Amino acid sequence: MNPIDGADRVDDLKKKHGIGYCNITKCCTKVCPEHITITDNAIIPLKERVADRFYDPVKRLFRVFSGG
Repeated sequence: MNPIDGADRVDDLKKKHGIGYCNITKCCTKVCPEHITITDNAIIPLKERVADRFYDPVKRLFRVFSGG
């Protein structure tokens, strides 16, 4: 989520890292071996990016007709 980082990682978030399985209960914070505190500001925007790319029917239609 760093603004300097311009890489597109939405596919990785969905397929490799399984952000879709996150239910925003922050259980991962409780069991994190590095004691990293995960906030809603970290999880929710990532889930929104995945939902916009893969599950938004309007954007999907736009991509079909625009060839993108």
